[in-house]
Amino acid sequence: MQRQFKPWQELDARTWLEEERHLVDLHNKGIAEWKHPTQREKDKLNELKKQEQRHILFRDYVAQWESSYKLPNGEEIAGGTRRNLKLDIRHFITDFESLHLSEITPLKIEAWYDKPHPEGQWAFRRSCMRFKAILESATKPGLDGAEPLLQFNPFIFPIPPAPRSSRIDAPPVTPRELMLLAEAVPDYTRLSVFLSTLVGGLRCGELCGLRVMDIDLDGQTLHVRRSVNRGRTDRGEIRYSQTKTESSIRNVHIPDLLMPMIRRHLHDHCNMGLPESPVFVPRRAKIMSRTTLEEQFAKAHVKASRPDLTFQGLRASHATLLMLRGGTLREVMNELRHTSEKVAIRYYQLTVAEHQSKISESSCTGFHGRIAPYQRKNGTSWCWCHSQLPTPAQ
Repeated sequence: MQRQFKPWQELDARTWLEEERHLVDLHNKGIAEWKHPTQREKDKLNELKKQEQRHILFRDYVAQWESSYKLPNGEEIAGGTRRNLKLDIRHFITDFESLHLSEITPLKIEAWYDKPHPEGQWAFRRSCMRFKAILESATKPGLDGAEPLLQFNPFIFPIPPAPRSSRIDAPPVTPRELMLLAEAVPDYTRLSVFLSTLVGGLRCGELCGLRVMDIDLDGQTLHVRRSVNRGRTDRGEIRYSQTKTESSIRNVHIPDLLMPMIRRHLHDHCNMGLPESPVFVPRRAKIMSRTTLEEQFAKAHVKASRPDLTFQGLRASHATLLMLRGGTLREVMNELRHTSEKVAIRYYQLTVAEHQSKISESSCTGFHGRIAPYQRKNGTSWCWCHSQLPTPAQ
């Protein structure tokens, strides 16, 4: 080991030499391991970096976490998803942003957890999930091998259960309501409510992403290939993007009943000479935005006396109608590209009171005229829930 010094640095050279001798003596005596000066410098920088990380402000750590957040497959998240992510973080960041990451304790989280949350149950649940995930990431080693910033996750509280969705109680759209909705939206987007309800349960973004080439008139097939968004920052112009998930890419059958309507729409509102041109042509932009369709629908569902309906509700109506017409759960999931049976049943298969009543009535077929003889002595009928019917009165 050697080090160069200038002629006028003799004192510095002697000091350095004595320090190194001392370190070598400690090493020989088994007191401390000697390391090369270069390695000692690296270790010193690493320790300084660790100290800085240990004293990082929570708001700075959250900003790092949010900026590097990606989908499980490693892809960048869409602008709308990032907007929702920021909104979830906003619900708790103000209570902790001035604290260092190491100062966040279960007691302080409990104070936030137990206070009123006017943003609502759904928002509070999502915020808890984000908060816990952020702190959990701080308990993991860094990609560069750095030690975890936290020894344990201080978010030790249960994630609130998902509240009951209002969509579960909303009945599917009826033929009359569908016609009222269609009449209440502009003619150049009228086809959208029929496609969402009767063809594949298309999402609002998927409707906006449809191109002329996506409609196969001869094969009566609709190709769902794209959606729309405003880019990673959710602030740019409307652009074509990927569908919500890879499994959302699908081909769906177009019923005979809708073919004349689709042909008329393409003729009246689309540029059939350009396969890449949109099916729904906006008035003042190149690509139809979800906001435009949703605003038009928001006015229409009031006129149809169904303020509980959304485009998502039309999608759920489509799933329910398929089941009522004999479609299996697997067929419905394939049509809408669901990957979870639980989600498909909970949110996309609505209860139709009239149909449920018919099922109950049909379950009694064959028993009419047979139950009447079974009477209590006081003349009241026996309840169907009894496990055994009594012996008929003689």
